[in-house]
Amino acid sequence: MPVITIAQSKGGAGKTTLALALASEFEALGGSVFMLDADRQNSLLNWHRDRREEGRGGDSLITVEDASQIRDAEIGAAIKRARESAQLVIVDSEGTSNFKTAYAVIPTRSSRLDLERTVETSEMLQKMGGGVPYRVLITQTGQVARSRAEWEIDAQISSALPIFKEQMHTLDAFRAMSNFRMTLAEVEQAGLAKTEKARRIAQSILADVLGEIQNKEASNG
Repeated sequence: MPVITIAQSKGGAGKTTLALALASEFEALGGSVFMLDADRQNSLLNWHRDRREEGRGGDSLITVEDASQIRDAEIGAAIKRARESAQLVIVDSEGTSNFKTAYAVIPTRSSRLDLERTVETSEMLQKMGGGVPYRVLITQTGQVARSRAEWEIDAQISSALPIFKEQMHTLDAFRAMSNFRMTLAEVEQAGLAKTEKARRIAQSILADVLGEIQNKEASNG
């Protein structure tokens, strides 16, 4: 089963939001998702626990496990167990652990500091086991208004690193997932925010990643 790591050492780049969006859309397709929350803030785990305490998600195909205390030497075994129980594994990492993954997504904002950390993360991934395929996702962007500095940073990112054509805009639907402890589909059903654009972005990113993983596995025989 595919394993996707959300890798970024810089906080505030939207790792948890991205992980939830991808899990939401994979579940909406009827697939089961096992998320390993390896970030010490445990944002994914708190989302999962809160929704269960609120009586939501009892029939959900999304499972979240605390992996923040697992040592690097043991993460491979944890991922193996997760792969045996779900069709997709998503690891929310702090960007510094030696994760065994099929693919990595590096979320980054359009800022100089985020760019520096993104380059560091990409270099780490390239050194892992002959190199882990990855792409950079620019996050928390406005749909219309962008500053000249942001455009310049975006251009630097795209010239230096592989990126997604999509950007993860700052949308009410993405915020609602965290605020109300819901998936995008649940946000839509509850009428809490317009979700069409958010779901289209998440679906596009998910399709790109799964397609690249499939191509890699096919080329490896």
